[in-house]
Amino acid sequence: MRNRCFTLVEMIVVMAVLAVVMAMTVPRMFGREGRVLQLSADRVADLLTMFAQRENLSSRPSGIWHDTATHRLVLMVLDADGATPEQPAQWRPDRTVKPVQLPASVDVERGVGVSIDGTMVDISRWPIATEPGKRRPRIEISLYDDDGRVKTLVLPSHALKPYDLDDTDAVLSARQPVDLDAAGRHREDW
Repeated sequence: MRNRCFTLVEMIVVMAVLAVVMAMTVPRMFGREGRVLQLSADRVADLLTMFAQRENLSSRPSGIWHDTATHRLVLMVLDADGATPEQPAQWRPDRTVKPVQLPASVDVERGVGVSIDGTMVDISRWPIATEPGKRRPRIEISLYDDDGRVKTLVLPSHALKPYDLDDTDAVLSARQPVDLDAAGRHREDW
């Protein structure tokens, strides 16, 4: 008659299955907040890309505003109401671009930092605005979460796409404008 206990092989199989299950679940339990902040930063990067494209292609001023009531970053356009053309133009949300909902881990008052050409500004009162035909400033948007993590996105004045300061490859590959005349390369092809 056989003893009613587990064999060594059965124990090894059970331990291997438990190890695989733990390897899949433990990182998800502890890395969630970091992924939420990264996802929000990716969405803000998309918003900055749309902002840069609007600034380059549109004849209307555009801007980015932090709506503290709903805790969202919103792409705005300076638009006149067609029903009342005598009224001055007002900032309105761009209907073609979805606002970025910031996570609860990013504080409403201190969680979003914005600088324009190195000067800190508050975009909850007035949006970052551009004027068509004029130079766009360098824009940096930083997201600070409750655990001390920071994501900083930089949109250079000449670029159509922001880069993440934490991504060293993106920082190194970011294009810089070159004045060929000033560099003595005015006869070179570009």
